Amino acid sequence: MDGEQQPTFTKETFNRLISEKIRLIRTEANLTQEQMADVIGLSKKTLVQVEKERKTLGFTASALVGVLFRESEIIQAIFGESVLDLIDLIAFHETGREPSGMSMDWIQRAKAKARYKTMGKPIWWKEEKAGHAYSLQTHILTGHFRIVDRENALHYYGLDEDEANKQFNELEK
Repeated sequence: MDGEQQPTFTKETFNRLISEKIRLIRTEANLTQEQMADVIGLSKKTLVQVEKERKTLGFTASALVGVLFRESEIIQAIFGESVLDLIDLIAFHETGREPSGMSMDWIQRAKAKARYKTMGKPIWWKEEKAGHAYSLQTHILTGHFRIVDRENALHYYGLDEDEANKQFNELEK
C-alpha cells in the first residue's frame, strides 16, 4: 500500500508452508506417521516422502491439514488465526469467483453474515489505515486484507486492495 509490493500468496505457497512443517504438526498432535496419513487420506509412504521434503502434500491435503489442525501452535505460528479464511480465499481466487456466496453486495453480506471476534492485531497484521471506527490491515505473510472495528470484529476479508480500500471508505462514512 505505501509503495510496497504485496506478496503473492498462492495455493502452491500454502502447500509448501504446510508441507515443510508437516512433521512438526504431526508430532505436536502426538500422531504416528500411519495415523497422520490416515487422517489426511495419504499413504504412509507418501507422508514419509513429504516429511523428508522429497515431495509436497498438494493443496487439497495441505488445506485439510490447515483445517483439521488449525488450533495447532505450528499452524498458528505460520498463519495466525486466519488459516480458515486464507484457505477459503486462495481456494477460490484462481477461479475468479469469490467464496461462500460472495456475489451479494458486500454491505448486505456484512450485515447478513455474523461477524466474529478476531484475536486483535497480533504480529501477523500491519495496520494500513486507521479510521474513526475501523482499521484496514494487511497480513504480513500473505498480503491479504481485512477490516476490523475497534472491538476487533471482522467486517471484511479479501485479496483485492482496491476493494478493501473501497469497503474501508464506505464503512468509515
